[in-house]
Amino acid sequence: MTERTDEYASIVDIYDAWCLEVEEDIDFYVGMALGTATKVVELAAGTGRISIPLALHGYDVIAVDRSEPMLEQLRIKAAAAGVAEQIEVRVGDLTAPGISDRHDRVLIPFRSLLHLRDDAERLAALRAAHALLTPDGYLAFDVFSPTPADVQATQGIWYHRDSGAKERADWNRPDGTTQVEVEMRGRSTTLLLHPLPAARWLELVEEAGFEVISTWGGFDGEDVRGDGTGDLVVIAQPT
Repeated sequence: MTERTDEYASIVDIYDAWCLEVEEDIDFYVGMALGTATKVVELAAGTGRISIPLALHGYDVIAVDRSEPMLEQLRIKAAAAGVAEQIEVRVGDLTAPGISDRHDRVLIPFRSLLHLRDDAERLAALRAAHALLTPDGYLAFDVFSPTPADVQATQGIWYHRDSGAKERADWNRPDGTTQVEVEMRGRSTTLLLHPLPAARWLELVEEAGFEVISTWGGFDGEDVRGDGTGDLVVIAQPT
């Protein structure tokens, strides 16, 4: 696997403002921690959008991300929220989290698996998550593939968020990737994402040694779209 650049380092100062409107998944991931007897592992934790609410609900968290600037922001926010002692921050990659012990919950929120470039990386990440779980533990993640309506309505158009951030998506590029540009307050980055149809994600989950327990087409329990596009929320358990 070739080394990655840190696309988030250049927008760490605006990341929280850019994501301010994204709240629909927080209750889901906090709910996933219910009943855990161990720390909750969040992979691709970023600045703590999920880890901090988990800690505020009384859970101990291991927050892993490969971007040190994002993790430093998480540390600052956790201290401000009074939960710094409940969140163990570690530098690590989706494919190599750097955790040796096992836990009841592994969470990969906010479509983070879309950063993985091919099936080899996807399987490596899913198998790494599998290795972190207790036999009765659960993996939960969400991914996304653009719907035809997304492409028609937003292809190449700058979308302005209420926070002042703006973004533009180039969906379904010739190589199958999606390119997202983000700008705000003089900060900018370009993210290259690798969406897949829902059915392929589920095949990979099973190939990595999981049983798929539940799937939804969103955080309100919607059905997965028949064409495999849109949101996909997955809960899986090691077999």
